[in-house]
Amino acid sequence: MSLLKWKEKLLSVLSRPPAVEEPMWKHTSMRIGGPAEIMAFPQSINELRIVLELAAVNNVPLFVIGQGTNLLVKDGGVRGIVLNLVDMSYYSYFEKSSIRAGASVKLTYLVKEAIRFGLRGLEFASGIPGSLGGAIYMNAGAYNKSIGQLVSRIKLMDYEGNFFERTGSELVFGYRWSSLQEEKLIILEGVLDLIPGEREEIRRYAEQILQERQEKHPNFPSAGSFFRNPPGKTAGYLIEKAGAKGFAVGDAQVSMQHGNFIINKGEATAEDVLNLMEMVKEKVKSVMNVELEPEVRIIGENCTKQERD
Repeated sequence: MSLLKWKEKLLSVLSRPPAVEEPMWKHTSMRIGGPAEIMAFPQSINELRIVLELAAVNNVPLFVIGQGTNLLVKDGGVRGIVLNLVDMSYYSYFEKSSIRAGASVKLTYLVKEAIRFGLRGLEFASGIPGSLGGAIYMNAGAYNKSIGQLVSRIKLMDYEGNFFERTGSELVFGYRWSSLQEEKLIILEGVLDLIPGEREEIRRYAEQILQERQEKHPNFPSAGSFFRNPPGKTAGYLIEKAGAKGFAVGDAQVSMQHGNFIINKGEATAEDVLNLMEMVKEKVKSVMNVELEPEVRIIGENCTKQERD
């Protein structure tokens, strides 16, 4: 089915018109990325099902985004449909000592709300960018804690449009990993179990973590920690010891403030970042004899030579 026909189809079923050739740099924290062939903004479960059905029948690729953190989109963009769920899954409710929130809600907002309601357990996420859905999918964490430890249940939809729930005990979480990564599922909602506590004490601890994060992390567009921490070491330590801090390709640079951040100093391309990534990996391998693996998800297509020219 042609792009024009896809636009016409989606226009007829979606309340909010889809965006064609939408620049993905507008939707990622690195501020990098070529265009999404079609970006759809379903407003309800029913609209989401319709998009999924159309994609399945016509064998069109799908990719789901939240806040676009922990994501590098290649310069050639993303073919198929990018599903942006921000309109239908941005809500939160507090039920006793639990938070029930849509997958698109920002983690930083949930931390503030938990403090307001005097609930502890989410302080480690202070300053972590991204959405609840992305955090659950990647099992975001810091300070030896992770979101997976708090998940009580989640609501999901598979790519066939089936809606169902899973409890936290039915999921498996590891370091920057969840069993959800092995299935084609869309996270719609999560419920986190927290613990009642003293509000001011919770607030002080959350502010302390936020201050530490701000002191360590660069104030440039980035995707957060770029490489996974190898067992027993941190990627930032290895990169610094290998002498790779400050390495740069174009406007992509290994931050001088934190070795495990690749920052966009203004006009960096995904090609710049990928070339820099390989430089850093080679340096750390040669000096420290450790093979680094990216934590950032890399999607999309490379530019053709004609497009670069």
